[in-house]
Amino acid sequence: MKKDNFEAYPVREVSSIRELAESSAALFPDNTAFLRKNGEEIEEITYSRSHEEMKALATWLNSQGLEGKKIAVIGKNSYEWSLSYLAVVSGCGVIVPFDKELKPEEVAYLAKDSGISAILYSNDAAESVAAVDPAVLRLPMESFPDYLEKGRALLAAGDTSYENHPVDPNAMSILIYTSGTTGLAKGVMLSQANIAFDIVSVLKHVKLNESDRTLSLLPLHHTYQCMAGFLAFYYAGASIAFSEGIRHLQEDFIRFQPTVFIAVPLILESFLKAIRKKYGQLFAGNAVYQTQKTLSSLFKKAAPGLSRSIFTSVNKAFGGKMRAVLSGAASLSPEVFRAYESFGLAVYVGYGLTETSPVCLMHNDRYSSPHDVGFPIEGLSAKLVDLNEEGVGELVVKGPNVMLGYYNNPEETDRVLKDGWFYTGDLARYNKNGTYSITGRIKSMIVIQSGKKIFPEELEYYLEQSRFVKESLVFGHEAEDGTVQVAASIYPNYQKIDEELGKHKPDADSPEYREKVMEIITRAVRDVNRRVPHFKCIRKIIVKKTEFEKTTTRKIKRVKINYEEEENS
Repeated sequence: MKKDNFEAYPVREVSSIRELAESSAALFPDNTAFLRKNGEEIEEITYSRSHEEMKALATWLNSQGLEGKKIAVIGKNSYEWSLSYLAVVSGCGVIVPFDKELKPEEVAYLAKDSGISAILYSNDAAESVAAVDPAVLRLPMESFPDYLEKGRALLAAGDTSYENHPVDPNAMSILIYTSGTTGLAKGVMLSQANIAFDIVSVLKHVKLNESDRTLSLLPLHHTYQCMAGFLAFYYAGASIAFSEGIRHLQEDFIRFQPTVFIAVPLILESFLKAIRKKYGQLFAGNAVYQTQKTLSSLFKKAAPGLSRSIFTSVNKAFGGKMRAVLSGAASLSPEVFRAYESFGLAVYVGYGLTETSPVCLMHNDRYSSPHDVGFPIEGLSAKLVDLNEEGVGELVVKGPNVMLGYYNNPEETDRVLKDGWFYTGDLARYNKNGTYSITGRIKSMIVIQSGKKIFPEELEYYLEQSRFVKESLVFGHEAEDGTVQVAASIYPNYQKIDEELGKHKPDADSPEYREKVMEIITRAVRDVNRRVPHFKCIRKIIVKKTEFEKTTTRKIKRVKINYEEEENS
């Protein structure tokens, strides 16, 4: 099997998050670790300060009888969230990150299932935390100054609980619940060694410098953002700035001037649409954009720096210092990939799951492509099993980043972990250059009567090439005769449809309008059907009035379609 032969960068080995934090504080004491908006000012927090406050917080938590216990953290991305994570895993117990978008009853359920003893939370999560069992100690983040003051006093008085806290790199230190896009929540047990291995392996092939800065936007409870957009930067002596949210993204780019942006495809697509819209408002703007893209493509290899100068205004919108974009959690379309490359940015795509800490496959500084998700990270083995006639099989991986198992769920653990191999549930194709391409999920795969297999993601990709389709979900539908048909639930781009209908547009609540929408969407589906073999053709169309429900990383939840709430063809 061909492997990536890119020579690894010299990086320091760490076996735990505690070792990562301690060594970064020693190596980069005066570097800025975190930046946050404080009123109208930007507050910079150094590595030495964050390390001192991490020890103080851990010491105070231990004084509350929490050493060795599970402690949840929930809330918006912040320095307090990051400090909570570092303090708990380095000197106290097990961290349990909760999704701040969960409903109160869901937070209460996870708190009970995980057996947490305390929960650290920001104000925006107070309502959810109120539903948690009263026996759980509630620790509002707004009281951090008090916690730190008391922790410092304990340290000054000789408290050595932080220094003496035993850290077993291979024991469970992180318990994170994930449901992905299907199924009930499962508690993934990760060790500090899992995370440390993943960080070191990725940074052997993707250079991160002390001068780099990222803008923390994706939720930190998600392992992808926590590892790639927080701990990897902390390892490298780089800085992490906290965004105030998606609505403030443009301002935050200008304010913090990040060099690397960790994103999911939907965010990159939205930003690209905004850029194209601004070009469209200029005289001959679309022609200018296409000309710039062509010039950028010509200069890409001969003079890469010229691409940035060609798209000066675009790069200013990113803060002026952006050099790279990392996309994960879902597939990035080739069109969007190439657009960001044309702006002069390096684009990396990776693949992984919470169960693999999370990165398994990734592009590197030598290679990237819009058609695959790169090579296995160093130290990880990957293979495909149960290959079909098209060379597609289930991706299975083995390495030090694979989880310990599912919390209190040995049956599910045994189902996905076999002889050290983790069965990802994702379908992939192995390419001749040693990379892998993800083709879909086994659970979403459609099997028709002939035995042929259809990957919904392929049809969804084609559907969403239409300007009239905003989102889609393809699935197998059992027809009246018992056969399985390919169906598509589609949320139209109503704005584009209204533009198409123009002055003849019927009232939006009228049957005539719904009929016009169905006509336009049907044409879009027919265009897709012309591109695929007969057995893959979409036979049933459902038009949605509202967007699909999504996870916090903006992936559509593949739940059972509720026909009563949707318009059927």
